[in-house]
Amino acid sequence: MNLFNDMKINLIENEIKNFMEINDVPGISISLVMEGEIVYQNGFGYRDVLNKKPVTPQTIWPIASITKSFTAIAAMQLVEQNKLDLNKPVKQYLPYFSIANKQASEMLNTDLFLKHASGLGRTGHQDKYREKNYNPLIINLQPNRKKDIYPTRKALVENLFDAKLQSNPGEYFCYCNEGYATVGHLIEVLSEIKLEDYFDKNIFTNLEMKKTFTNFDSWRNASDRTFIYSNLKNSPFYTGIDHDKYAVLELSKDYQTFLSAGGIATTTNDLSLYQIQSMNISNSKLNLNSDSLNKIQNINMPFGKSGWGYGYGYWISYANKLKIIKHGGGLPGVSTYSMMIPSEKTAVAIFANKNEVNTGSLAEIVLNNIRGKVFRNKLNEPLSFKIDTSLTSKSKLNDYLGNFEFRQGISKTYIENGKLCINAPSRLEATPEKLILEPVSKDSFMNLYDGNSISFVRNNKNEISHFLNGGYQYTKI
Repeated sequence: MNLFNDMKINLIENEIKNFMEINDVPGISISLVMEGEIVYQNGFGYRDVLNKKPVTPQTIWPIASITKSFTAIAAMQLVEQNKLDLNKPVKQYLPYFSIANKQASEMLNTDLFLKHASGLGRTGHQDKYREKNYNPLIINLQPNRKKDIYPTRKALVENLFDAKLQSNPGEYFCYCNEGYATVGHLIEVLSEIKLEDYFDKNIFTNLEMKKTFTNFDSWRNASDRTFIYSNLKNSPFYTGIDHDKYAVLELSKDYQTFLSAGGIATTTNDLSLYQIQSMNISNSKLNLNSDSLNKIQNINMPFGKSGWGYGYGYWISYANKLKIIKHGGGLPGVSTYSMMIPSEKTAVAIFANKNEVNTGSLAEIVLNNIRGKVFRNKLNEPLSFKIDTSLTSKSKLNDYLGNFEFRQGISKTYIENGKLCINAPSRLEATPEKLILEPVSKDSFMNLYDGNSISFVRNNKNEISHFLNGGYQYTKI
């Protein structure tokens, strides 16, 4: 290892240690890929704080929504086998699929679900599945929890009949885990094998991902596994157990219903193997041709006129002409991130064992250190995407002002320094965050510092009724 590489590793490790201290993170695992090869892996801190067991690159983690690209890979494999038409209504494959809107029930398809453009957003079914199902792993009292809520993927699909649209299908980006769960069920129906077996046979085995699993019990029972932590003890996922100053959380005993949305567990090492083949466009072991891989990794749902958007299971961003594909994952006690630059065959995988930690910012810092600036030199600098300057006047921004109700509290929109801002509670711990937005098309904005899409929806009187953020509906009050 030469001095140049040693210097870069020194910089990276100092950045990780600093990040852990600032964010009070017990443990982090990282793996780096350059020119299509793993060049660096390490673990920092503890996977088990109580017993002081260190994190390693082989520590198994639930990766949450990074799972979605695996679902997209599986779907495109079936497309290549002529078993799945992305534009054919799901109901034609699954007659028992329906939502509250009859017209939408007849036209929603796999393409719309994979690019989060179904109009459904987060329907509440996943929240009910995670928070209302009795969890035998939690020793605290669970007086209002039931057993067997949506016990199978088919049961979930059969119970989407009451899911309401947040916007018209195809109109806005709106994150929908229930949509990905539906696609997961569709994959097993069309392939005629269980989704768990499909992932293992057609993805994990081909890539020699030997420590990658489709159930949380395999993670829990592994000798090198992480515990998952929070600083707060008021979470419905709090076990009643503490490891020093950290509250130990626990995920659903059985997460198979939402496997295709966020149920894979793996290591940073195995995820790097997956990243390498995802970037190997012309000869991938994922058994997809270049057209299919490009379909997954290109923009299918644009964020207005910004030049950024969502593919299938990935956010697609650009730094000038450099394409970056990325996705984070968040579950109680889990924050994960995958970021790739396919043209350079460069990638980073970062897992942290605490929820609501911005591992995406750490991934960006790491890539800046190993290959030079990606988006910006510092995280407090704004991102560069195309802004619709015809929509930036105060008179036009005034249309979006008001108070909006979310299940975790009230969000207020206001104008500051000529930009539309939102004070919004976060999803898991309701920590307020300030979002600074720029318009990218009529009623659509992007967060200036993380690139996320936020859209405002109008009613039949052309008045703003709610906005969409992270799949959730914030209703004007």
